[in-house]
Amino acid sequence: MYKKEFEIRWADLDANRHVANSSFVDMLSETRMSFLHEYGVTQQYFEEHGIGPVIFTEELFYIKEIKANEKITISLELLANSADGKYIKFSHCIFNAEHKLSVYSITFFGWFNLAERKLIEPPVEIKTLFATMPKAEGYELMGETVSLKNPKIPFGKMLL
Repeated sequence: MYKKEFEIRWADLDANRHVANSSFVDMLSETRMSFLHEYGVTQQYFEEHGIGPVIFTEELFYIKEIKANEKITISLELLANSADGKYIKFSHCIFNAEHKLSVYSITFFGWFNLAERKLIEPPVEIKTLFATMPKAEGYELMGETVSLKNPKIPFGKMLL
């Protein structure tokens, strides 16, 4: 399991003096990018290959509040992926200073060709990295057809 530590800053807090949702999202993103960077998938790599990750959904489930100056640890594991590596789900656990689960998150994303502006299979280095990374409890291989149409979204809704 990949892990990254953070210390909660004043700027991470909301009006209730616990960590703001947007701060958690930023820390989750930083954890993912740190993981990729450690394995050579850097901003330069993205530029050379003309690709980038694109997030479809990010769900956060709050369990315990985290306050200012706490030291937290965020884990990253592979929760699901398509056989071609085009689609990926990561699970994140955010543990408080007592190492208790405080937030659980699922991030669903894919790989985007920046020139063609479409989803693609990632380069072999990325496929290999994800094939060997730690898998989360409940890991699954996605089916051949992955739908990005979430039934919860009221497609066709218009402002009158």
